[in-house]
Amino acid sequence: MLNVQISSQVFSSGYDISTSVGGFSIKRVPLSSEILVFDHSENQIARLGAESTFSMSYYIIITGGGYYQFGRDVKARRTWTCKGEGRLLRLSERIRRRFLISDGSQDIAEGTKAWYTRDFAIKVSNDTDLKLVVCIFIALSVSEYESSPMPD
Repeated sequence: MLNVQISSQVFSSGYDISTSVGGFSIKRVPLSSEILVFDHSENQIARLGAESTFSMSYYIIITGGGYYQFGRDVKARRTWTCKGEGRLLRLSERIRRRFLISDGSQDIAEGTKAWYTRDFAIKVSNDTDLKLVVCIFIALSVSEYESSPMPD
């Protein structure tokens, strides 16, 4: 299991992300709905943004391959889906502020949201899904816990 800590920055809409294999940084693209994710060497590893101006659906593009769509599942309360690359991942809020990501056959990650902040403590089952899991939790945080979707 890999441990990930996503901490919201107090006076901005950014995040600090630390993992047991290194940190990530988040930068918002000015005048855009996009968020860029960088590794500890400042290499871009992913980007995400709103599908459209008033959309609650987001795209996630993993550098080097991988396009996913993330959004609330219209059939199930407190469930979101992430579809792409032949995969369907479900993010479910099992208990208040406790989330589970699964692909139907196995659990990929579990996370807990802090009470009063946008902070998450996450455990990822393996490092192959680390980038995608981080992006899913960022998309969840932006869509559900920020006052307006994808601010500049």
